[in-house]
Amino acid sequence: MTDALFNAQSAVFTALAASGSIQSLIGSPPRLYDHVPPGAVFPYMAFGAIHVQPYDTKSEIGFEQIITLNIWSRYRGSKEAKDILQAAYDALHRAALSVSNEVFLSCEFHSADLALMDDGITYHAAARFSLITQTA
Repeated sequence: MTDALFNAQSAVFTALAASGSIQSLIGSPPRLYDHVPPGAVFPYMAFGAIHVQPYDTKSEIGFEQIITLNIWSRYRGSKEAKDILQAAYDALHRAALSVSNEVFLSCEFHSADLALMDDGITYHAAARFSLITQTA
């Protein structure tokens, strides 16, 4: 199962990193992290929680993964966070991802939240995408 998790996250990273819109918003190469380094420059995106459940058939082992992408911005107002959220949606929703050693079935937008943090200057958006794969 851990291979499926890593392979799906790698496919999402590759799709986001290749997006011109993502690059224009969070840098080239994009500030897209699995572990955010100290002093990271805003805005940036980081992988968050992953929820996994079985998606087996009678003959195949599969997984549905809900992958959370955390978007962090200190732009005055929510526009930058919303723009990055839209770019992530455009790069991933119904995209034909290439998932190593897996049969890729789908990538769909699941849900999103956007909030101003208690510091009054940082916006956080959490975008969730559902990836369904089966073992090859």
